[in-house]
Amino acid sequence: MSNSFTEHFATCQTVNECLKKFDELNHSGTIQALKERLLVVTDSTEKKQLGQQMNELKTQIKQACDQRIREIQQAQLTDHWLEFDPTFASATYQNRLGNLHPIRLVVEDLVRIFQQLGFDVFDGPLVETQWYNFTAPNSPEYHPSRDMQDTFFLDQVDTRQENYVMRTQVTANIVRYAETHKPPFRVVFPGLVFRNENIDATHDINFTQFDMWLVDKHTTIGQLVSLIKHLFREFFADKNINIRLRPSYFPFTLPSFEVDFSCPFCGGKGCRVCKHTGWIECAGAGPIHPKVIANMGLNPEEWDGLAFGFGVDRLAQLKYGVTGVSQFYNGHLDFLKGE
Repeated sequence: MSNSFTEHFATCQTVNECLKKFDELNHSGTIQALKERLLVVTDSTEKKQLGQQMNELKTQIKQACDQRIREIQQAQLTDHWLEFDPTFASATYQNRLGNLHPIRLVVEDLVRIFQQLGFDVFDGPLVETQWYNFTAPNSPEYHPSRDMQDTFFLDQVDTRQENYVMRTQVTANIVRYAETHKPPFRVVFPGLVFRNENIDATHDINFTQFDMWLVDKHTTIGQLVSLIKHLFREFFADKNINIRLRPSYFPFTLPSFEVDFSCPFCGGKGCRVCKHTGWIECAGAGPIHPKVIANMGLNPEEWDGLAFGFGVDRLAQLKYGVTGVSQFYNGHLDFLKGE
């Protein structure tokens, strides 16, 4: 690891400061010079060398940032007990109104957009069975999301003798919802999910997801495109936003797509936010897989549907200019108050 990058983070006293420094180093100095060079170089060998050099520097910056974050988090685990004085009172104490969390604000905005279209809102338990979390949404036994590195497994077992898990996806809600609601239906699932990740500048053990599910006699990909386009146009208050679909794979849709929307910050011309591509990756989507329809207790020959989902934290980062996901969950009041 580069000592120079370690020294850059040595003065950081909070995770927020580390993430700001991380963002600053990735958009200045040698890395910025390499990015500018890559835009004009034509020789493929030189371009490859410049790319490797830039990736090495980014790795060193990330390692230095993660190391300092771990040091800060370790220090926060140490208890500093103070002598309790029952007569203590602060003459400067003032009652202050609280603020809604940025994630909450984004979720409320997303829910508002879909409720105006007649969608229901539903959320299930955070501790879930493997049937609802994996099997019902058609995640096969060999799917990597079932591995220990991605899922928090509990010691307790359910009636199938399978260990309970901390919910890894709000897609776990779909069969629960179908068990108590008759089709056709349209519903959104906003909720917290958990992944067994190493906490660093870009990962945390929990984040918020948002899913849209629509089940009817006949649905089309054109409807799916219209819904996603409407969502992002309303969310960013930009009627010029367009979307594009790219082939992908998700166990609960067939076919599956990755969805990008045109960058609302540069009008699709290319900027720092969209990494100069004009597009921002936003969601996974597709027609609902027939096996998932069957697991809802419905006949796949009679019913079909549409689904898409994405991480709310990413949208909140874009909307509020937040550099790292951990800032949403570290409980720092200066950040939550918008200071």
